[in-house]
This record gives sequence, C-alpha cells and structure tokens, in this order.
Amino acid sequence: MNKSCSIPEWKSGSRSEAAGLRAWKQRMLLAERLDTLEILDRTAPDAETLRRTYWELNELHRWLGNQAAVLRRLREAGVGRESRVLDLGCGQGALLREVNAQLGCSVVGVDLRGGCAEAQVEIVRADAVTDPLPEADVAVCVVMAHHLDPARLQAMIANVARSCETLVLLDLIRHPLPLALFRTFVAPLLSHINAADGETSIRRAYTAREMRAIVEKAVNDCGRPVREVRHNVAWLWLRQVVTVRWG
Repeated sequence: MNKSCSIPEWKSGSRSEAAGLRAWKQRMLLAERLDTLEILDRTAPDAETLRRTYWELNELHRWLGNQAAVLRRLREAGVGRESRVLDLGCGQGALLREVNAQLGCSVVGVDLRGGCAEAQVEIVRADAVTDPLPEADVAVCVVMAHHLDPARLQAMIANVARSCETLVLLDLIRHPLPLALFRTFVAPLLSHINAADGETSIRRAYTAREMRAIVEKAVNDCGRPVREVRHNVAWLWLRQVVTVRWG
C-alpha cells in the first residue's frame, strides 16, 4: 500500500535543516516493523560463539535493568519457594538461574535450540507458539516477542494461557530514542553479532500501541477469564512490560 507523506521544510543550509532531515529519516525508518531475521535466527554459530554471545546478552540485560524488572513482576505475582517459573525462549538459561537464586523457586525453560551442558537448569526443546508447554505458575518472555509476527505472538499468549496462571512479557520498543541510544552508547561495546542483532531487534520490535492491540486481541480470543492486564512503558522507551493474569 502506498503511503504519501510530506517532507518538512527547513531554511536551506541551516543546522536545523540537517537535524530535522535526520529526524524525519529516522521516523520513516521506524514507521514499519523490519521484516529481517537476526544473525542468531538465520545462522548456526559454533558452541563457543553461542556461549559468548548469550553471556554478553545476559550481562546487557542485567545492566539495562531488564532482569530487575522481571524479578519485580515475579515478586508482585507472589512467586516463592513453592512456585514454578517458565522462561519462553530461554537461551542457555541465565535468567532462570538468576530467578532460582533470587526467589528460590523451581524453574524450567523452553527454547528452539534445547538445553546445553552449561545451562544447569531444565530446558525443553520446543516451540513456545505451537508445542504444549510445561505447567508453571508464571511464564516469562524476555526480549523474544519481537521475533514473532502478530499472529504468532497472539498464538504464543494463548498457548501460555493453557498451562500458566500469569504471563510476564518484557520486550523492546520500536522508537527513535532507544535506537539512537543503542547505536551511540551500547553497540560500540558489544560483539559484532550482538551489535548488529540489537539494532535489528529494535527495528523489529512493536510500538507500545501495537503491543497493546496484540495483547488485547490475544486475551479476548483465548477463551479464558482474565483477572488483570497491565502494560507499562519504561523511561526513554527502553522497554515495555506486559503482565497478564488469568483465572
């Protein structure tokens, strides 16, 4: 579908012209979700490269406060020693180990690649969208939702509703500010894979409005009563967090 748009006018040769044109190009760049696979989605790195990449990603999520945000939501959901937490798209289980250490609960992960010797936690090889999921009190989905198109993301939420009481979903936001911050301050510190995939991830992510619409449709169509749906956007659009409680 063709979309018409007008380019703003600035005084020729002025600094505001260059800045305004850059801002306009950035908005156009992020107007639509990027439909491009990330490096880790389309290649099969060797075991050592994969280990180092996941380790760096875990440290990045810790530094950005994503782990702390998930742990806060889990505590709010009443997760304790008698609880079980499921991580969707868990990689090599770093978040699960942190959740177990902090909250003392049992943990299990689901990932397309399955487990590995370094995981130290149970990881089931499965597709979180289509395969039956292990039963748990709370499922977490951290920076994985943008890998799914809207229909598959809705299907994943419906799949979680069959085996869990609560879903905590944390993901990026497609917005010029986090993209600019990532390019300037974060990407130069990362490996080539994570630097490239990080920018692609932001461009593949959903805006806050898109995420709300997807979650609303998913919970309305899943056929299970919903007690609470909460959606929060962090400062500087660094992340969005959705909590869904069924029952």
